[in-house]
Amino acid sequence: MFSIIIVNYNTKELIKNCLNSIFLNCNISDFEIIVVDNNSQDSSVEMLKREFGNKIKLIVNNKNRGFGVANNQGVKVAKCKYLFFLNSDTIFTDNILKPINDFFLSNKEVGVVAPKLLLEDGGEQLYAFGPFPKVLDVTLNKFKSIPSYQKHKFFVDWVSGAALVIKKDVFERVNGFDENFFMYFEDIDLCKRVKDLKCGIVVYPEVSVIHLGGKSLSKFIKRKKYYYQSQDYFFRKHYGIFKMICIKIIRWPYKIKNLIITRITRLS
Repeated sequence: MFSIIIVNYNTKELIKNCLNSIFLNCNISDFEIIVVDNNSQDSSVEMLKREFGNKIKLIVNNKNRGFGVANNQGVKVAKCKYLFFLNSDTIFTDNILKPINDFFLSNKEVGVVAPKLLLEDGGEQLYAFGPFPKVLDVTLNKFKSIPSYQKHKFFVDWVSGAALVIKKDVFERVNGFDENFFMYFEDIDLCKRVKDLKCGIVVYPEVSVIHLGGKSLSKFIKRKKYYYQSQDYFFRKHYGIFKMICIKIIRWPYKIKNLIITRITRLS
């Protein structure tokens, strides 16, 4: 039923725990696992071959090709009806595949389903779904209320690519992930194109996945660069060059703040 596609980059222990949690909680007949390694330097590939062998399909890149490209590579060898894009820093605590399959079967208008994302302490992850971004969101983000989970299924504009399930035929109709995004916004862009097909995007909170997430400051600084690049491209692609320029202007104070943080980090 499900092709679970995981992109790995230097997360040897995290992906090991992720894979073990899937095999522990789900029926092996219901899924296949495809891991795409983006040139990890932490012995991830050796571990994956040693610990999981022919239990997974392993694609090894000779450079970091980015999130969207790697996921598209995984799709090319996927055999199942549903594509489950999953971060390597996630943990299954239950068999969520059967209820997601049943949900799709009884909701034909839905193209994408996302489980609830929980933090390691059991709290709900913020910014795991929401409305499509607009120019003012960049300025007003600190003052806006954060969308919260409802008790039962609810429709949204986009869901996080940390745990995103999409019908394979829908994914193919929108031509997959836009490979111009190296990191960030590729999930929002994918959902935008899915909604343009009039397919529903749903958060299904009756099932959940733990998402550990990254906390490193050095990674934060590097990721901000990718975030801004992807944000620019998203706005130019969907709203035009004028709004992209507006985004750049509005964002200057945030970029200056990050430059200061970078300088302080390097001096400390």
